[in-house]
Parts: sequence; structure tokens; C-alpha cells
Amino acid sequence: MPHACESALDVGCGDGVLTTKLASRSTHATGIDISPEMIATARREAARGNITYVTGDVLSSPLPADGFDFVAVVAAIHHMPLDAALARFARLMRPGGALAVVGLAPNTSPADYAMSAASVFVSRLFRIMRGWWSSPALRIEPDMPYSQIRSIARRMLPGVVLRRRLFFRYTLLWRKP
Repeated sequence: MPHACESALDVGCGDGVLTTKLASRSTHATGIDISPEMIATARREAARGNITYVTGDVLSSPLPADGFDFVAVVAAIHHMPLDAALARFARLMRPGGALAVVGLAPNTSPADYAMSAASVFVSRLFRIMRGWWSSPALRIEPDMPYSQIRSIARRMLPGVVLRRRLFFRYTLLWRKP
């Protein structure tokens, strides 16, 4: 997240936990989610006055072009067409703005399975140390392999940095020129 962040967008904000954190580090934060129930929960839990919650689809909702310094997408990008989502996020960001995605991808390669095997031990350790937490948000299993995600992201976002992570996840970081 940029240090001087005027406006942040939390895509697929769910219950608003991340939106609240973004609001503590920016002048204003917007959370958007397609689920009216999740937005209602987020609004009840919001403790800050610099948050706006929007019920709608990020791909078609009337959000301002070049309106955000930071766009965060956590475990939601696989709910939408990747090409359309990346193009939309790029349009929503101001020049110099940052995009941060924590995405999910299924295992399809030997490297994916090896990373997942390592995740089992770490996952168990985290659950012992931190307890079990389950989000009430809609769950859709990812179906696009990491190799395809990497190919599309590199084509659409020059200079993008992707990394495969534990727990079937990857990170995608990009700064808009």
C-alpha cells in the first residue's frame, strides 16, 4: 500500500475487515462486494467514518476511473473473468497507484503439489497457534491454473510481479505507470 494513500479500494470486501485496515492507512477506503448480506455485516462492523461500502459487481459498478491509489483483492479475483478484472482494476487506479492481489489457484503441476504438501504442516501449525477462522463470505473454488494466471497477468500488466505462495495462493503486485 502506498504511504501517501488518499483512496483505497477493497474488492470483494466481505465483512469489511480489510476495508477497516485500509481506512486506518488512507484518507478514504471503499469496500465493494456483490453480496448484500456481506455489505450489511461490514456496515454494522465499521468503526471508522472514512469508509464507503458499495453493494455491486466491481466489473460494472459506477466506480471512478483513475479514482484509487491502491486496489486490494483478497481471495476474490477467481470469482470473475481474469482478463476483465485486471483491465478494470488498471482503469480504476490512478497513475502510480498499486494493485495487490492475493489469489487462489488449483494444483495442476508438480511444483503446485509440492507447495501444497509444504502447506499442510504450516496450516496445522497456524491453526494450533491462532485457532480456526472461517469467513462467512461466498466460496467458489478456483479453476484457472497458476501458469495461465501468470501468462495473462504478464501480458496485461507490464512489470507485474507474481509469486506462488503456500495455501494454494499466489500474490500479484503491480504499480500503474
